[in-house]
Amino acid sequence: MLNGQIAHSYLENSCTLLIPRPPALNQTSKLHQPAAAAAASSSAGEELRQGAGSGVVEAEALHVDRIRNCDIFVDAHDLYFYADVKLYKFHSHRTFDLRELKTLLIKFNTTENHYQICLRCLPLSAGAQEGPGGGRGGGGGTGDTAKQWSGRKEYIATFLPLPTLTDATSAHLPDKEHLVQEWKLKRITDQCQLQLDGQERTYKLTNNFGYGYASKYSGPLDTSELDKATCRVSDPYRMSPIQRRQERVVDEMKRFSREQYKINFVELQVPSGHQNPLRYKPKIYETSMTQEQAHLLHNISREQTREQQPCDVFRQNEIDCGLISILLAICYDVRTTNNEPTCESGWTRSILCPLYCYFEQFDNYRDVLVAFLRRMITYPLYRNFELGRQCVRDAIEVLKGGRNWLINQLLLTHQQFASSEPSRDSFNSYYLEDYIRYVTSPSACSDEHMRLLARNLKNVLMDVKKQHLGLGVTEIETELIKELMQEMRIDAGSEGSSPQQHGHGDDELDLDNDTSGQEDETTTDDDSVITDSFDSMDMDMRLIENEIVYEDDEEDEDGDEDDDEDGDGDGADEDDEASSSSTTTSSEAEGNSVIEQCSNSETAASTSTK
Repeated sequence: MLNGQIAHSYLENSCTLLIPRPPALNQTSKLHQPAAAAAASSSAGEELRQGAGSGVVEAEALHVDRIRNCDIFVDAHDLYFYADVKLYKFHSHRTFDLRELKTLLIKFNTTENHYQICLRCLPLSAGAQEGPGGGRGGGGGTGDTAKQWSGRKEYIATFLPLPTLTDATSAHLPDKEHLVQEWKLKRITDQCQLQLDGQERTYKLTNNFGYGYASKYSGPLDTSELDKATCRVSDPYRMSPIQRRQERVVDEMKRFSREQYKINFVELQVPSGHQNPLRYKPKIYETSMTQEQAHLLHNISREQTREQQPCDVFRQNEIDCGLISILLAICYDVRTTNNEPTCESGWTRSILCPLYCYFEQFDNYRDVLVAFLRRMITYPLYRNFELGRQCVRDAIEVLKGGRNWLINQLLLTHQQFASSEPSRDSFNSYYLEDYIRYVTSPSACSDEHMRLLARNLKNVLMDVKKQHLGLGVTEIETELIKELMQEMRIDAGSEGSSPQQHGHGDDELDLDNDTSGQEDETTTDDDSVITDSFDSMDMDMRLIENEIVYEDDEEDEDGDEDDDEDGDGDGADEDDEASSSSTTTSSEAEGNSVIEQCSNSETAASTSTK
């Protein structure tokens, strides 16, 4: 999609725009136009310039279809005019008055070969004043008045070298590009009428735009099966490229999930057993082609029915941008699957490429990168901005010297599209097969040309920021960081209060332990006292028994030796029994009294004397 310049002039409350008609690119694409368009062009040619020479009529009839093939979008300050094959953009510092716009007359001058459009503007008193970045203005035909400085700002301005109101409103920043929200543009094509050379007869604008590789296809799609879940444009020839882009932007804004982006922003949710895609290193110099792929490449290269146009100055940029868009989708799938294609690889490679989904045309690398990054954080499993940038770096390395790897991946994508359900074979017909022939042709796409694409893509990558995506990614990340900081403060506060509570609890436990310790010590002391008392009683009883035994021995000295021996034996036996009983008594001292122990010892002594 080529961009052109618009000449403009302001006269009171009107703005006049002069838009040159783009030259014919080629006549080969006209062979694919439907017969209805040819009939319409011939009938329109008969109605033009009556009374003029037949040669002029034939010339106008030949190009009238291209003159009427336009699409127009307008906003409070912006106008997009797509003429046949070229897009013209205009940004006005004055606000367009769209309140009573019912019919817009477009005049075409066949002599000077340009369109002329006259739009009403709001008065300067009510319209938006010119300001930095193109000025500000309200939508829907309502103007914005310039804000005056307050007394405090005027007081500060007297001491500081601040710009005055006039300087601020009239200053321009040429290096700052005006950002247009294209999804807000209103399509007014159906409200436009075309007038040729001031004639009274007016004509409606037609829609018959090119699509596919180098926009060389036109008319209805030749395929009966179309993956409507992936391809959102069923009749691309009825929609201009700017309208297809607008459809894509709106769909991405509807499908974008803030919560899913937050989850992947903190950390990629990688399933267990899988490698982190950010750590994968593609091996672009190690590739091999299967026999089936070699056979497919031979069949595609042999089909040269359609003329290749790699050197066309108007289409070369579009071809290169399309190649980069396809390559970026492939690099994402290879990185996230570790170069092991899955059943979802076909869907991934198609959903990330706007060429397949919307038959979109690109004319600059920045739009290609922005579209890829937007879709990458909207549709697939891993939605991380840094992962998308890493895929762009992979594509740069492929363009530097991975031609064989690129051909192999294009053939693999062709196989995936042909065997998928629902079938995506239409993508092969309108894009992939032509791109395979383009990449495999050294004359059409040389190594030096691919290295040039790599350098240009690397330079553009450094300029693409998150705010260029237009999805509020920066605001979402700021919001997420605030939420995480708030959670950290709450956790820190709970941890700060819990030690105090634990401290009081520990003190109480210490007091309980001290009390229990004192009770244990008291109990231990009592037990030791009781035990000592029982031990002392045992010693006393032993002394008493010994004295009794000694007395009995003295009385028996005069007796017989046998009796003495028997008495001694019996005394020894009784002695043993007494000692054992005393030992038992000491172990069971808690159950017996001292009186019982004494009576037992006396009984034992009397028994020994008998």
